Amino acid sequence: MSEFQTVDAAGAAEHPSPEQPAKPRVKQPIGLFTLSSIEMWERFSFYGLQVILAYYIYYSAGDGGLGLTEIEALAIAGAYGGAVYLCQPVGAWFADRLIPARTMVMAGGVIIMSGHISLALIPGIPGLLIGLALITIGTGALTPNTHAMVGRLYQEQSPRRDSGYAIFYTGILIGALFGPLATGYLQAEFGFHYGFGAAAIGMAIGLVTYFLGRNTVPAESKVIPNPVSSTGKWRAAGFGIALLAAIAVLVSTGIMSTGNLNNYVLGTILVVSVAYFIVMLRSKKVTADERLKVKGFIPLFITGAIFWTMILQLFTTFAVYADTRVDLNIGGYSMPAAYISTFEVIAGIIAGPLIAAYGQKLAARPNRKVPSTVSKLALGFVLMTLTFGLFALFPLLFTGRIPLIPVIIGMIVMGITEVMYAPIGLSVASQLSPVAFNSQMMALWGLTTAAGASLSGFMGQLYSSTSEVGFFTLMTVISVLTAAFLYGMRSPLRRLGVA
Repeated sequence: MSEFQTVDAAGAAEHPSPEQPAKPRVKQPIGLFTLSSIEMWERFSFYGLQVILAYYIYYSAGDGGLGLTEIEALAIAGAYGGAVYLCQPVGAWFADRLIPARTMVMAGGVIIMSGHISLALIPGIPGLLIGLALITIGTGALTPNTHAMVGRLYQEQSPRRDSGYAIFYTGILIGALFGPLATGYLQAEFGFHYGFGAAAIGMAIGLVTYFLGRNTVPAESKVIPNPVSSTGKWRAAGFGIALLAAIAVLVSTGIMSTGNLNNYVLGTILVVSVAYFIVMLRSKKVTADERLKVKGFIPLFITGAIFWTMILQLFTTFAVYADTRVDLNIGGYSMPAAYISTFEVIAGIIAGPLIAAYGQKLAARPNRKVPSTVSKLALGFVLMTLTFGLFALFPLLFTGRIPLIPVIIGMIVMGITEVMYAPIGLSVASQLSPVAFNSQMMALWGLTTAAGASLSGFMGQLYSSTSEVGFFTLMTVISVLTAAFLYGMRSPLRRLGVA
C-alpha cells in the first residue's frame, strides 16, 4: 500500500464498523503535500523579498539600492504588504466565478515568479514597481485558493483535517524561515538582485512540484463553482479596466506617488472593510442574533488591525532598526540585518505546538477553569506590551548600538506573541460569522492583516522621525490599553457566544 492515500478520513478505513476488522490508519492525501509545497515556496519567495525590500529602496546606489529616503522606503513596503492581502479576496472571487482554483494557483505562481524576475533584471524604479505589482496580483491569485483547496481535501467531519492544516502551516513557517536566510545572505554577499533571483528560483521550484502533482488536488478545484453570467463578465471587465485607468491617471499626473502610495492602499482597505460590514448588517440572510454578533466583531476587527500593525513592523520599523541600531557582530561573525526577523519565526515554530498542546491539556482536565477566548487575545497584547517595553528600555540600558542578544530576546517574545494571538483571532471570527457569510467573515478577518501591513508602514515612518524611546513607549502604551479593552470585552462577547 502506498504511504499516502486519497481516500478521505470519513471512509470505512478510518471508521470501521463493529463487524469489520480495523484497517490500517489512513494517511494524509497526496494533494496536501502538493499544496503544502507550492505554499511553502511561495512563502519562501514572499518573505525572502519582504526582509530586504526596504533596504533595497533606501540603500544608496553605491550599496546596490535605489537611493530613496527611508520614509519613502517604509511607505512603499507598507503599501506593498497591504496590497498583497487586499488582493486575496479578489483572487478568491475569480476562482468562485471566472477561473477554476487549480488554474488560478498555477497562474498566480507564474505571475509571482515573473515579478521576482522583474526585480532581479529590470533596474531602477520601473523594475521595482513592475515587480511589486506582479507579485501582489500573483499572491492574490495563489494564496487564498491554495488555502481553500486544502479544506476541500477532507470531508466535513474528517478527523484528519486539523493535522492536515498543521502540516500545511508547517510548510508556511519553513518557507518564512528559509526565505529570509537565503535572500539575506545573497544580498549581503553578492547584492540585492541575487536575492530577488533566489526568490524567483524558489517560486519556480514550487511551480514544478505543483504541476507534477496537479492531478492530486481536489476535483472541485478543476471547475468553477458559481460561474458568473455573460453580463457579469462584462461588468467585471469594465470595472477592472476603469480601476486600471484611474490608477494610470493618478500616477501619470503625480497625484499618486511613491511617497503617498500607502495612503491610497490604506484608504481602499478601509472602504472595502466598511463595505463588508454594511453588506452583512443589511443582508436579509442574517438573523437578528447574527447581526448582533457582526456588531460585536467590529471592536475585534479594530484590535486585530492593531495587532498586525505591531507584528508586521518586522518588515518596516524593525528592518530599519536592525540596520541602523543593532550591533550585528557576535564573536567573529557579522550577521546580515535581514536575519533579525528569522528569530521571530523560529520562536513561533517552537512555541506554537507547545502552546496548542498545553491548551488541549488544560481543556481535558475535569473541572479545570480554562481562560476564555477573549482573555487569550488580551494575553497576546500583554506579551506585545512586554516586547515593545523591552525595546523602549534598550537605549536606556546600552550606549551606542544595541547588542544583538537582547534584540534576539525581544524577537523571541514577539514570535510567542504571534502564535498566542493569531490562531485565536481566526477562531473568534469563525464563532461570530453569520451562516450565510462565513467565507466573507474570514475574508474580513484577513483584511485586518492588510490594514496592519499598511499601518506598519506609517509606524515605520513615525519611528524614523521621533525618538526611539518615545516611539517604543507609544507602542507599549497602545498595546497595554488594547489588552485592557479586550479584557473588558469578555462578558459582552461571551453573551454573543464567544467561548
